[in-house]
Amino acid sequence: MPLALSSESLERLEKIEIHTPRVMTIENLTSFNRMKEEGWFYLFLSGYHNTVRQRLLRRIAEQNEGLQWFHFGDFDPDGFLIIEHLRKKTGIDFAPIHMGVDELRQYREYGRPMEENDQRKAKTLIEKGKHVEEMQFMLEQDCKIEQEIVSWAVSVDRFMEIE
Repeated sequence: MPLALSSESLERLEKIEIHTPRVMTIENLTSFNRMKEEGWFYLFLSGYHNTVRQRLLRRIAEQNEGLQWFHFGDFDPDGFLIIEHLRKKTGIDFAPIHMGVDELRQYREYGRPMEENDQRKAKTLIEKGKHVEEMQFMLEQDCKIEQEIVSWAVSVDRFMEIE
């Protein structure tokens, strides 16, 4: 059940209990609304997160030991920079999910060419040893993919399994 809380409400929360083993932060609202897998707690971040969301994530981690943390974002350099930003600002070891080379291969036809800014960011991530395989593949293929394409396919696959 989606729930929206104001920044003020988040600050006043005393305890946050997560009753699933995995947490997934999601970059885009459309993808957030499509994700309905059992055993996951989803948090919509709306791109780069602010300090209120950082504190919320840290509090969830502190009050719920042993959670596995994932981030689902755009398959572009900024999507991976958001993961690095999450790690740095929260101290939580987020893993990318639905953001691997397999997804880029599978949904390549729906991608767009990388812009000069994307290429520069990808090369910087490679230089830092971050997400090297994904960045090299994006550069080689000159392709980036919006998260909504992958989340649409994930939701269609889930629908097909139900029938």
